[in-house]
Amino acid sequence: MEQVEIVKIVNKVYPLISKDNNCDAKIEYHYNIYERLSGEKGMTGEVQASAEYDWDTNKIYIYTSQMYSEEDIIRSLIHECVHSRQLKCTFDSFYENGHTYDTHPYEIEARNAEEEWEIYISIL
Repeated sequence: MEQVEIVKIVNKVYPLISKDNNCDAKIEYHYNIYERLSGEKGMTGEVQASAEYDWDTNKIYIYTSQMYSEEDIIRSLIHECVHSRQLKCTFDSFYENGHTYDTHPYEIEARNAEEEWEIYISIL
């Protein structure tokens, strides 16, 4: 999907997703996590995150290279909004204490919340 199309979809669904999830994070778009972190266009790597929440800036980063459908966009927004309500210190401590993405309680909560994505498709 082109970024302009992704932005249009986000602009339609995010107001309701943010309201439903008590999330006031700003949205920022980047091609991928490597370009965002390095500031260098064309930078790539092995991990392909679709989105990320940053507690320090209260931003949701949408990685446009990983947005293939309306479902991807909606799920990413829901997932990151859930993270915005979680405590960063607890989030980090789960990983520090041996949890993986699959066993991390906050990630499980966010993935479970994504299952409600279809209620937002009618907005589009």
